[in-house]
Amino acid sequence: MSNMSYCRFENTASDLQDCLDAVEELINYNGKNSYGEVLNESEKEAFDEMIELTGQFNNLATRVAGLVDREFEKYHSEFE
Repeated sequence: MSNMSYCRFENTASDLQDCLDAVEELINYNGKNSYGEVLNESEKEAFDEMIELTGQFNNLATRVAGLVDREFEKYHSEFE
């Protein structure tokens, strides 16, 4: 299910934090979850895809962060 544009980053950040917690669990349990289970095939594919997507996101977001900050500040300063 997709997110509405007005809360896309909010919702995704929360979901990503959940995934980060799961990755930390995989680290702590040598590639398995706390129940001793490995990722199933679809989860492993999604895990690999997330590695690629988060790398792309990091590259693009780093490039645009200054513009986003400037426009955010400009927009919010109009209401002061």
